[in-house]
Amino acid sequence: MGIGMQITYLGLPGAASLEAEAALQLLRLQPYSAYFSDCQLVIEHVGQPSGNSLYDVRLEIGTTALTLKRIARCVRDGAEAAIRCAFNKAVRVLEILSAHVNL
Repeated sequence: MGIGMQITYLGLPGAASLEAEAALQLLRLQPYSAYFSDCQLVIEHVGQPSGNSLYDVRLEIGTTALTLKRIARCVRDGAEAAIRCAFNKAVRVLEILSAHVNL
């Protein structure tokens, strides 16, 4: 069974390219699906410093205790870069968790 993901956009419209990037990155979490059942990705447009757009991406996972836990957050000047950064951090957290739990 796959991992479910909900994407929330704040301050920007949804985009197929962002959903495709998120879906691709979600595949990287599949080996750790024993630790959680779903995740929520929040993509927020937070401003334009120096004329560049800035995006805050947060990744939360649903735990077995039915709570959401934030496992990654990245702020970048591109939404796709922020998504990749958040998933990179999530993979590192889940690698550490899996090493300690020994599944």
